[in-house]
Amino acid sequence: MTTTTDKPLFRVLKGNPDATELAALTAVITSLAGKKPAATDSRERNMWGRPEDRLQRPALYNPNAFRNVTYF
Repeated sequence: MTTTTDKPLFRVLKGNPDATELAALTAVITSLAGKKPAATDSRERNMWGRPEDRLQRPALYNPNAFRNVTYF
């Protein structure tokens, strides 16, 4: 199945590939585009140890936090 489009599939920004190298690259890209992504897992994700958590400030210790607490 071939389709003709005016827009190219990709551009080579550096180097001078010959026709054989372009054909091999086109075959690889089209085969990767045709693959379906893996089925999504419906289980709950374990978010322990995410790198984003290291970017947030930890809770600061406040020695005056319990000054107004009445004890029973």
